[in-house]
Order: sequence, then C-alpha cells, then structure tokens
Amino acid sequence: MDRYISPEVDARFEMHKMANKSTETSSSDPRPKSVIDLALLAYLKGMPNASSSKGMDSVFKDIAMNQMKLFLFSGHDTTSSTVCYVLYLLSIHPLILARVRTEHDNVLGPNPSLAAARISEDPYLLNQLPYTNTAIKESMRFFPAASTTRRGEPGFKIVDPRNGLRYPADPGTLIWLVSHACQHDPAFWPRADDFLPERWMAREGDQLFPQYGAWRSFELGPRACIGKELSMIELKIVLCLVARSFELSTAYKELDTAEDRKKPTTRNGRVREVNGERAYQVGKGEPSGFLPCKIKAV
Repeated sequence: MDRYISPEVDARFEMHKMANKSTETSSSDPRPKSVIDLALLAYLKGMPNASSSKGMDSVFKDIAMNQMKLFLFSGHDTTSSTVCYVLYLLSIHPLILARVRTEHDNVLGPNPSLAAARISEDPYLLNQLPYTNTAIKESMRFFPAASTTRRGEPGFKIVDPRNGLRYPADPGTLIWLVSHACQHDPAFWPRADDFLPERWMAREGDQLFPQYGAWRSFELGPRACIGKELSMIELKIVLCLVARSFELSTAYKELDTAEDRKKPTTRNGRVREVNGERAYQVGKGEPSGFLPCKIKAV
C-alpha cells in the first residue's frame, strides 16, 4: 500500500510547496482540502523552512501515510455492512427502490452503464441525489453499523427518563451508547419500525422530522466519526453503480433449510429472528448469515 500512497504524498507536498511560493494560503485558497492536503498545509505552516527544503520530514511522512491508511481502511467493515443493508432494505421496499432508480435516471442519465463515467467527469453529481441520501440515512437508522463508548466525567449523571433515577458516571465509568436502541425508540422516532426515507426530507414541525441527537450512526460532537463524509460518498457511489443494474433477493429460506438438515436453528425448531427480522445484525454489524442472497442482472 505504501508504494501507492508515498508518490501521492510526495506529489501533493511539491504542489503545496510551489503554491506557497506563489501565493499566500487563505480561506479562498483554491487548492484541494482533502485530509492529506490539510495535513500538508498544516505541516508547511508549522515548519517555515519546509517550503525551501528538498523533501518533507521522514517522521512526518510516515505518520501522514499511516493516518491515510487508517482513514481509508478503518471504515471498511462498517461501510461494507451498510452497503448490504441498504441493498437489502431497498429490495424489500420496491417502491422506494423505484424512486431511487428514477432519481439516478434524472441525474446520471438513463443508461446505467455510463454512470461511472458521469460521476468521474462530474463528482458533484453525487450532491444532487437527495432521495438516495435519505435512503442511506434511513438504512443506517435501521441498522447502525457501529456504536461507541465514552468515559465518565466528575459529576456526570445518566438520567433514566422513565423514573428520573440518576446514575453516577464518574471517572472510571465506561458509557456504551447503543445506537440501535436509540434509533428504534418510538419516543424519538414516530413509526420507528417503518422504513421511511421521507422522514429525512420532512420540515421542522412535521411529526416525522428527526429530533436532533436521535440519529447517532456516526455519533456527534468533536469525537464523531471522522470518516462520515467519505463513507456517505462511497455508499452513494455504490448505489449509483448497482441500483439500476441488479436486483437482490434474499436466500434465507434456502440457508435455513440447509441448516435445518444439520441441526435446528432454535430449540423449538423455528428460524431465529430478532424483533421479527431475519437479517438481524451480528458480529461487527453485518447481517446474519452474511446476507445470503441471489443477484439478478436487470
């Protein structure tokens, strides 16, 4: 991986060195603002002699490259699991899938085989897919791919909304935020068990308008997931490339039949479900049985 990243870091470094010699960096600076670009700009700003040096500090370069790899790969499992769930939920909600496909026709053109080229030519087309974005967010509400923990602080209390009991969360306490429970709580989400991308297009005052803080798929605040924007872009690209070209149908029936030949999946012999959902989350957030399915070209 380093042999691919290293030349890119060197090229970006040289670009910013030359730009620093010709213009002063400002808020209107037209240079790229990717993660690595921001890191290099901060490095050049903090090292006044860096612009005149032959190369960047080797220690900084190693750190920068390691952070790039972390940024790219740390969300691999969560994003791939979310891709599975978005495709699964669209497959069992054909009217919503049809609306996603229509949006792609309108924005990317009617020929799905040209979608990749269109996005490559104009990546900002991804910002013109509001319904696709809502379908992704609603899928992540249904099946958040990750959760997080926080450390307690002096005097911090967790209040049970049912009875007002206050639980201390002083230093040494590890607080686990269970996104799945929060995002299925009818106290925060009207029609919590319904897959409704439209809720993300509701205006304030509408019953479906999402409450601030109730959607925690990427968490909130200064420790929110740094890869949020990258993940959303990846998810939209995948949908743009496959939603109109393939149809997915689950094969849980076949899987369960095969497993039943070996042993019952539960003590009473029935297929195991969680809250009526066969594709319940397991392991690192992926669908049970790794989402057995059949794929058909459209």
